[in-house]
Amino acid sequence: MLKTLKNKKAEGYIDVAVAVLVIAFALMFIVSIWSMMTLKQDLKYMCGEILEVATGQGQINSAVYERYDELCASSGIATQIEFSAEYFDASTGKVQLGDTITVTLTHELTLQGFGSYTFPFEVTVSKSGLSKVYWK
Repeated sequence: MLKTLKNKKAEGYIDVAVAVLVIAFALMFIVSIWSMMTLKQDLKYMCGEILEVATGQGQINSAVYERYDELCASSGIATQIEFSAEYFDASTGKVQLGDTITVTLTHELTLQGFGSYTFPFEVTVSKSGLSKVYWK
């Protein structure tokens, strides 16, 4: 029995198995981080495009939501959108000339390979002094 315990012939197999598991975990983590970075870039681009339409219109109207729908369809990302401004009439969607418009996009993110944990991933972009319409 003592002779069997001192035998170390299979020790290399265990080291290789552990190394493969660690490498697989590291690769999965790197891919998850990469997907978060690309999602952030996509959401930031979407915010910028939506802001361009909103500032050109001077209000949050159907043209803004049409562009938002186009961006969601082309990117395949379904998000929640929220607008805010210093002067923002929520009933008409009008933003006063020169005010800062802020767009916030929120997406539920699930890291693959790490269980089914979802958390909100939020990107906010604002541009000051860009509303181009004066509302009376």
